[in-house]
Amino acid sequence: MAENIVLAEMTWPEVQEATEDKKAVALVPLGATEAHGPHLPLATATYLAIDAAKRAARKLKVHGVRAVVFPNISYSVCERSADFPGTLSLSRATAVAFLKEVAQNATRNFRAVAFVNTHLDPAHLEVLKQVVDESKKAGVSACFVDLTRKRWSQQLGPVFAQGDHAGAFDTSAMMALNLPLVREHERISIPPMDGLVASMKGGAKTFKEAGGEDAYFGDPGAASIEDGENILEQLSDICAVSVMEHLASKS
Repeated sequence: MAENIVLAEMTWPEVQEATEDKKAVALVPLGATEAHGPHLPLATATYLAIDAAKRAARKLKVHGVRAVVFPNISYSVCERSADFPGTLSLSRATAVAFLKEVAQNATRNFRAVAFVNTHLDPAHLEVLKQVVDESKKAGVSACFVDLTRKRWSQQLGPVFAQGDHAGAFDTSAMMALNLPLVREHERISIPPMDGLVASMKGGAKTFKEAGGEDAYFGDPGAASIEDGENILEQLSDICAVSVMEHLASKS
């Protein structure tokens, strides 16, 4: 039987056995419940985070690092999209307190905790930076996968770097992950939009201020399953490298 890498599917004795040397790493998929255009589900970021974590766990094993995928977190700070129906946005204080407790609890048995994050709201990223900083001061080994770092943004390509939200990047990934959840008629019917980055740099604080009345930026019609599979592999590679670099920094 293949080694189980999903915490929720394990029994407590199996977790105890997997963590008895406290060398295993906890991977926590961190997404959002947020509007992603008229063609993608609210849980898009969460789907991407779960897949990235599972693939990364298998890649880390090849490098001698045992990783276990924790239950996903689907509630985050979503200030840019808070006024769209279905978006669920936590306050920053609530998110910080919650994620710090998750990190603290995870590292009772695990060597480190890594938040595998695919939700890029600037307020949410500020929360994660605060969580990691305060966790480290408390003696908790924590990190998060920051896709906005220049090296990762460049690796993921110009579509991502320009601020894709439910455009070709996200839509391709969802097509590869779960095609039935992509509303095909809407995907091919809606027009391309500019990426979100330029508008945010110009002072826009929300999707609607940036001209995203339908909560998407980019070109969903340019998406493909083939591109999606490549994106999913890239995300998991970035996750695995981020975790290994964090562990090396603690050695």
